[in-house]
Amino acid sequence: MSRLPPLNSIRAFEAAGRHLSFTRAAEELCVTHGAVSHQVKTLEEWLGVPLFRRLGQSVQLTDQGRLYLATVSPALSAIASASRSLSRHEVLRVNALPSFIMRWLFPRLVSFRAAHPTIEVDISSGLEPVEELSGDIDVIIRREPDTVPGLVKRKFIPEMHFPVCAPSLLKDGRLEGIGDLRHHTLLHCQARPTVWNDWLKAFWQDSLVPAQSLQLEHLYFALQAALDGLGVAMGPSSLVASDVASGRLVIPFGRRMLPCRNYFMILRQERQHDPVVKTFCDWLEREGEQFESDLGVILEKVFSADRYC
Repeated sequence: MSRLPPLNSIRAFEAAGRHLSFTRAAEELCVTHGAVSHQVKTLEEWLGVPLFRRLGQSVQLTDQGRLYLATVSPALSAIASASRSLSRHEVLRVNALPSFIMRWLFPRLVSFRAAHPTIEVDISSGLEPVEELSGDIDVIIRREPDTVPGLVKRKFIPEMHFPVCAPSLLKDGRLEGIGDLRHHTLLHCQARPTVWNDWLKAFWQDSLVPAQSLQLEHLYFALQAALDGLGVAMGPSSLVASDVASGRLVIPFGRRMLPCRNYFMILRQERQHDPVVKTFCDWLEREGEQFESDLGVILEKVFSADRYC
């Protein structure tokens, strides 16, 4: 067998090449910046070619480095996949938005675990851009991201925004038209700061001033506040469908809905054919299709009620 370069040096190079940063590679590998630099230098000396150009605080791959990374990344992924396939207990790492995890993913995850008991789904939450996440994440779930080199994305849930509130806010007859929002509190969240303005502008009410505005840190808090009758929230369809179906939330203004960025699953190119990753993503796609069908039924039932006739 041909002599192989040091594996630790290859891991350090692959992480640094993927991030184009020794610092972020060090964070991913839980080592120091100096350790990554040393391992990369060791690999360059072993190969006899420079893999990076050092540009002050940043680095760029050389032509040889780009070619080497294109081969090394899939090889490391294949090793990881082969190792996992020999284990009876496989771990899949998923990162998603916090509110999505709590209100959409968790209620459905029990069915995946029942069908695939040997796959442990390790879920982390985050709001950071996909390119800043650790390289050991298998599946990332975000509203439609920008194109990022080395990543592939698959849409699995379409989404719309529309106002929602507790049924109690309708009882006094002061929320029959959009203009009536001037008597109510609008619930905002930091993650979607413009959504109320976008919706009001879409329906020619951008000059409307509500009685109060309540800023909340997370979307989940805004939706819970709506459930508790504190005001009117802008509800993403994927996160409020079950509450609308049960009657815990109502849609006060009918079909006045604003299309928005859809949800995507994002994968690293070298991992998209990994059997465990593919199993989870195929399940996620089926769940998305079922949700879209169920949402259509829910909305038709709601809008056929007397209030909307």
